Amino acid sequence: MEVFLIVCGVLLAVSAVAVSIPKLRLKGTAWTGLQSRGLSRQQVRLIGAAELAGGVGVLVGLYWTPLGVIATVALLILLLCAIAFHVRHGDYGNPDTRAVAMPAVYLALLAVLASIGFVFAG
Repeated sequence: MEVFLIVCGVLLAVSAVAVSIPKLRLKGTAWTGLQSRGLSRQQVRLIGAAELAGGVGVLVGLYWTPLGVIATVALLILLLCAIAFHVRHGDYGNPDTRAVAMPAVYLALLAVLASIGFVFAG
């Protein structure tokens, strides 16, 4: 179970940090896509900061399990909100925007697995 937790935790943390950077820098397709849907600079940066904090929390949680549980659950909530946002905008039904929306689904599944790993590790 420990190897499972480490693999899921590291994958989730690295992915969360990777998707946070363009939002924090307001660069790339993440920024332009969110801006075109009416989100402000501050909102996009807040989302990026939450993703970054979640990723760091998951990494630290590998050493201190309670923080890992909190971080994975918080990331899961954030990702479920992202999925709802993409559903509301019809991204999953549109072949042109589906590729941008799918990572939220994959990361949410990874967050569920990491949460289970943290609960059993604790």
